[in-house]
Amino acid sequence: MEYVEANGAVFRTERVGGGSGHPLLLIHELGGDMMSWDPAIAAGLVNNRPALRMDWRGAGMSEKIRGPFDIDIMCADIMKVVKETGFGDRGPIDVLGIALGGGVAIGLAIRYPELVRRMISTSSAIGGAGARDRMLQRAAGVEKEGMRPYCESSHAVSFAEPLRTDPELYAWYRKKWISQDPASFAAHNRMLANMDETPNLGKIKAQTLILSGTHDPLRTPQAVKEIADAIPGSQYEELDTGHFMHVQTPNLCANRIPTFLDA
Repeated sequence: MEYVEANGAVFRTERVGGGSGHPLLLIHELGGDMMSWDPAIAAGLVNNRPALRMDWRGAGMSEKIRGPFDIDIMCADIMKVVKETGFGDRGPIDVLGIALGGGVAIGLAIRYPELVRRMISTSSAIGGAGARDRMLQRAAGVEKEGMRPYCESSHAVSFAEPLRTDPELYAWYRKKWISQDPASFAAHNRMLANMDETPNLGKIKAQTLILSGTHDPLRTPQAVKEIADAIPGSQYEELDTGHFMHVQTPNLCANRIPTFLDA
């Protein structure tokens, strides 16, 4: 692991994988951190390609958020980390994002088209009016009460009982979720409440695969397909998975993603 200072903050990063495949950047989900990729990595997601994973600002062991924060800052953070680590020295990279991380991957491809060769976004959360009130309410709640009181209600939707096929894995994920910094988690929720990438989807030039989960009530297949339809030339597929594909169905993630990246 390596701590990198970029764009005015310190980030925990790690290079994983190997082989001759194209470099892949992994962007985690809201409430997660770079360790959320462990199940998919163990399943072989990056066996044939170098990859970089990181805790975005405010998550895991990266510097916490204190002050204004939005999707522009988030994307600039990630771009600067890629540059600072030299991960993009060979040219454009591939990007994989999950849930809000999928929305961030889309934001990155919009703002820095020269950085992204291929982009995969799953259960893409890109903002818009529909999520605003819920995100703002949860932000205020976790700031006042902490993460623990919101875990069960959040996971009842995003990590429902039928997806908890491995009790030890879910217990690990639950404890990791509760341990996140409440103030930064609130800032991430407000970022999502105030962002809307919908008008910018037509600007994406990267080869794009958009994935939805049949068992994802937060980002339904219909809602995710609308995103795919607005991105020129994108591919869309609905899979037998949930909101957090990399944790809930790591083997499926490790099998489907490389097929697109290596096509």
